[in-house]
Amino acid sequence: MKAKTTNLILFTLALGVALAACDSPAKRQQQARTLYKEGVELREQRLSEEAAEHFLQALQLMQGCQPTTENLQLEGDLKDNLGAMYNKHGLFDDALTMHREAIAAFKQVGDTVGLMTAYRNSGRVAKMLEQFAQAKQFYDTALSIATLRNDEAMINDLNLEMGRDYYLPIGNYPKAIDCVTRAMQGGLEGNDLDIANMTLGVLYYYTDDYATAKTHLEAALRSERAGLKQSVYQTLYAIAYNEGNLAQAMKYQDLFTECMMQADKEHASDNLQRLKAEYELKAQKSEMESQLRNRSLKLWLIIAATVIALLVIVLIVRKKVSDHKLAVEQFRSQVERDQNRIHELVSDMENLIRTNDDLRRDRQTLSQKDLLMTSKIMGRNKVYATAQGLGEQVTADTMNFALSDDDWADFISLTDLVYDGFSQRLLELYPKLGKWDVRICCLSKNGFSNQVISILLDTQTESYYRRKTRIKQMKMNLAEDTRTFEEIVNAV
Repeated sequence: MKAKTTNLILFTLALGVALAACDSPAKRQQQARTLYKEGVELREQRLSEEAAEHFLQALQLMQGCQPTTENLQLEGDLKDNLGAMYNKHGLFDDALTMHREAIAAFKQVGDTVGLMTAYRNSGRVAKMLEQFAQAKQFYDTALSIATLRNDEAMINDLNLEMGRDYYLPIGNYPKAIDCVTRAMQGGLEGNDLDIANMTLGVLYYYTDDYATAKTHLEAALRSERAGLKQSVYQTLYAIAYNEGNLAQAMKYQDLFTECMMQADKEHASDNLQRLKAEYELKAQKSEMESQLRNRSLKLWLIIAATVIALLVIVLIVRKKVSDHKLAVEQFRSQVERDQNRIHELVSDMENLIRTNDDLRRDRQTLSQKDLLMTSKIMGRNKVYATAQGLGEQVTADTMNFALSDDDWADFISLTDLVYDGFSQRLLELYPKLGKWDVRICCLSKNGFSNQVISILLDTQTESYYRRKTRIKQMKMNLAEDTRTFEEIVNAV
């Protein structure tokens, strides 16, 4: 009996050690590295959602690991790649957070290549958030590192992006032309060269140098990308219209529409909010699975420790008490209570998971009902119906619309009905807003994209970006406010 008891104790200890090794930091680090490599391969295959899922799972596994040089390097690579995926799908705030954390990790390990890439990616995201001053700082830092490293390819890329994404939106056209020209002289090729020609064409158009603009725009038409050619035809249409060549302008308008339809087919994707919800759900699911694994491991360790303690108690009792049956009964009774407790814990955990699933489904059902009710109320208005049609598909028919002041007045009244007097509250906060400013705010409140609003205003998308900036800075007096125009409108 004594030999059997000793063997049982040794077996229990071995089981506890094996269970602890199943979730060791070294194994989690190895799994994280494997997921990172798979995520990079998926990103190269343009499977961005699957890549993002791999990066998220790898970050979950890295939590709690020692901050060694190797771990910090892997953490920086994961967060920089995940930030790029978030940026691609419009999750700009989350993307900027990931890139900044990647910068902190790369600084600790002294990885200048990683720092250079992370700063450039941060500049891209800051530009999308219209934080142009912050974007300039990120780009300048990346350019300084690239210059120290004598990385000509990165210097060319940064000059192109700074000209296109910073100096062009803020209206510094001479500086933008200088940056893009230096990038082209550095030896751009392929798609980057087409983008540079398209950007220079737009810049020379804004400076009224139509001849030089047309030379670069025609060179950019060598591109096979429908989205790029769409921007080229849009600028060529504006040049032809300003020159009085209406027939040529109509030809460019038709080509613009064809490219827009082709681009919609090539780049069709799911709704950005659905993607964000999907990523958050997957992250929550991964976190829950990790917590369940940890709880299961702790539970097994507690059971092992309890069994060992009980066996020791039994051995002590056997030496002091002659009633062996009573000791055995006590042991069995304790084990049964432990098993019942385990079953109760498992049952409670399953009930909690089912309750969370029910609550999530209820929230989704309520959200869908609210959207349907809003669509029924607003769908009666011509402005809303026109914008909704443009958001679904831009064609020659959908762009052939005419909106009267009565249509706009009805649109604003329905917006007030749905959003509890939105326009009155807006004017109370910002009395400098004009009639068209209020219309733009109502369109943004109803969730229409920048492209749809710019078409309704009969202006180019870049011009609409500048108009939003003027409204925010001059009409709302919020030049120092770090929120975007849409966030300010939705907060009213």
